[in-house]
Amino acid sequence: MKPYVLATPVFDEMAALPELLRSLQAQTAPPAVWVVVDDGSRDGSRAWLEEQSAQHPWLVVLSAPEAADEYLGAHIARIKRWGLEQAIAVARSKSIDVAYAGILDADVLLPPHHYERLIQELERDPQLGVTSSIMRVMGDDRLEKYQRIDLPRGPTQFFRLECLESIGGLPPWPGFDGAANVKARLQGWSTRLVPDLVAIHRRETGTRFGSKEGYARKGRYAYFLGVHPLLVAARALAYSHEPPFDRGYHFLKGWFSDFARGAERCPDPDVRRQYGTARLLEVTRYVARRALRRVLP
Repeated sequence: MKPYVLATPVFDEMAALPELLRSLQAQTAPPAVWVVVDDGSRDGSRAWLEEQSAQHPWLVVLSAPEAADEYLGAHIARIKRWGLEQAIAVARSKSIDVAYAGILDADVLLPPHHYERLIQELERDPQLGVTSSIMRVMGDDRLEKYQRIDLPRGPTQFFRLECLESIGGLPPWPGFDGAANVKARLQGWSTRLVPDLVAIHRRETGTRFGSKEGYARKGRYAYFLGVHPLLVAARALAYSHEPPFDRGYHFLKGWFSDFARGAERCPDPDVRRQYGTARLLEVTRYVARRALRRVLP
């Protein structure tokens, strides 16, 4: 199989790193280069990673190129973007002809055939530019909610290198994974996760610092990306449908806080348009089709 590289940002992930490394060592198609970007860990993660890199030449440990203003959001997107760039550069310095590049979050566990399967999907469909596994939260038999087959997930988002280059690299913004999917489709690529390839997430996406902060951050991401207000309201209702019932409130609180202060919006008008009017039309058509199927024989 053609070579691929991975990038992982790390901040105080010592509890997760040994198992993550073991899951990569067990891959039937291992990475050519794995760059781990330490973002100022204080729990021994950096020292442990350097010990492991001495034993595994394909593991490269680097320091983040900027201080963190906040661990998630735009900062982590920039770290992931930079880590991918470094992984590709390291591979090329070793005369490795990289074909694919992926993000791997530190709080994820992978089945042994994970990357072999993603590469098979990309090789089967030359138009497929972005893919990923689907996520299940550890300790829960159900898949994580709100996953769409056409929206590869950030924790394991995996790119055909030509696609990644055509969109100018990983977007350095909050909600980078969704923006990357949009930009890829605008460039003519298809995007699709693999619904029967399940990776385990140690915690629900975006909730490292708690559910309240995580859903408020989702609201801020929605404001940044230009999600239409009607869809913001619909998403808040969906989040409030089951326990804990306050997730929709915190989502709206995050959106309104950035709206009220006139926070920065995504600088790419095409991305904003897709998340705004284009996505609203898409959802309206979907709802209309569902309604017609119910009333027509």
